[in-house]
Amino acid sequence: MKNKAYRALPLGQEAGHYLRAKRKRLTASSYRDYESCLDKLARYFADLEIGDLEPPVGTQQVEEFLDAQWGESAGRTYNKNLSILRDFFKFQVLRGKLHGDPTLAIERARKRDVYRTTFSSDQVRAIIASQEELRDRVAVRLLLDYGLRKGALKAIQFKHFDHQRKRLTVFTKGEKVRELPLPHPAFWFDLERLILEVAAHPSHYLMQRQVTHPVRFENAKAVESGCTASSTSRSETTASTTGGMPASSGPGSSRTERRAASGCTRRGIPPASVSSTRPAT
Repeated sequence: MKNKAYRALPLGQEAGHYLRAKRKRLTASSYRDYESCLDKLARYFADLEIGDLEPPVGTQQVEEFLDAQWGESAGRTYNKNLSILRDFFKFQVLRGKLHGDPTLAIERARKRDVYRTTFSSDQVRAIIASQEELRDRVAVRLLLDYGLRKGALKAIQFKHFDHQRKRLTVFTKGEKVRELPLPHPAFWFDLERLILEVAAHPSHYLMQRQVTHPVRFENAKAVESGCTASSTSRSETTASTTGGMPASSGPGSSRTERRAASGCTRRGIPPASVSSTRPAT
C-alpha cells in the first residue's frame, strides 16, 4: 500500500480518484483505514472494472469480498469496512460511473455488547496513591476523574493547562478540540509540584517520551547483522589473548571467519568453527 501499486489496477485507479477527493475531510488515521480497505478491494478484483460491480451481481461479489476479508473479525471491524465501501460506491454513483450502489442490500453485522464496569471512589484513590511518579499520578487523575482518552493524553503539553480558569485544552479523536474543566484542587496541587520538580517548559509534554539510544557508527553494521554488545567484548578478550590482535584478523582471513571469531553471526546461522594459531612463545 505504501508504494501505491494497487493504483495500477482498474479499481485502484477509481480508489485513487476517490481518496484524492476525500483527503479534504479525512484525518490521517482515517485516511489510512480507507486506503487499506480500498487497496484490498482493488487487489481482490484485479481483473474487474468499476462497471462490473453493478447490482445485483456486484452485490454478491462485494458481499463475498467482505466475508473473505473480515467475515471472522469483530462486528465493529466488519461494519467499519462496509461503511468505507458504501461511501466509495456512493461516490461512484454521484460521479455517474455506476447506476446503483452494490452495498445497499448488504446487512451490517451485529455488534456484541461490551461488559464495562466503573471504579469505586476507594478504588480510584488507591490507584492514584499507588503511582510512585508524580507525573503518572497526574495522568491517572485525568484518566479516572475526568474520563480523558488515552490517545488524547499523549498529546497534552503543559501550555494546554489554563491555571487561571482551571481548564485543559484537549485534542480528541477526529482532530476535535474542546476545553475540559478541572475543578479539583488536588489535581492542580500535583500539577504545580510536577512543573516545579522537573522544571517543565510550556512546550514539554505531560507524558514522558520514549528514550532512544543512538548507535555508534562503528557498531552499526554489527547491529544490522544481529551482533550484540557481548560479542564485542568477546572480540576484545580474544584480542588481548593473542597479543593485541584478533586471532583471525590477518590479511588472509575471510569476512565469515572474522565474524565467527568475534561471536557475531547472522540470525539463524551458527558460528563457523575457526582455527586460530597462537604466536610462538
